Amino acid sequence: MRVIIGYGNELRGEDAFGVDTIKKLQKLSLKNTKLLSLHQLTPEIVLQLLDANEIIFIDASYDEKNHYALACPLTEQDNLNLSHHISPKTIIYMLNNLYKNMPKFLIYSMMSRSFDTIEDTLRYQECVDAVALYLSLEGQKIDF
Repeated sequence: MRVIIGYGNELRGEDAFGVDTIKKLQKLSLKNTKLLSLHQLTPEIVLQLLDANEIIFIDASYDEKNHYALACPLTEQDNLNLSHHISPKTIIYMLNNLYKNMPKFLIYSMMSRSFDTIEDTLRYQECVDAVALYLSLEGQKIDF
């Protein structure tokens, strides 16, 4: 099963990118896909991912220069800190080491320099729509 996790804070402008993308995907009929909308990643989410063979994380990521660019960044963590700020890679590590499940995983991010407001509603919505379209086509190649 494929699991798509969109996370972020709807009260913090563009930080809601992952949540807004999940809302868009919920309007579509996606086969063999579980959609999760979260405020943040927490260790407890691992229990909902035990049957996943593919996990897609969607989030906003701070970048001063590339505002509204879509990317697939992966920030490495030096330790496995299990606070309320854990990374997708920590979730994958927990699935692998605790439950012997090593799903494929991808991260889709929209680069943002504003977590206080949505600076350009049209461009923001274009990013949400582009990622939702790509994921609804189940990975078929399209250009952003």
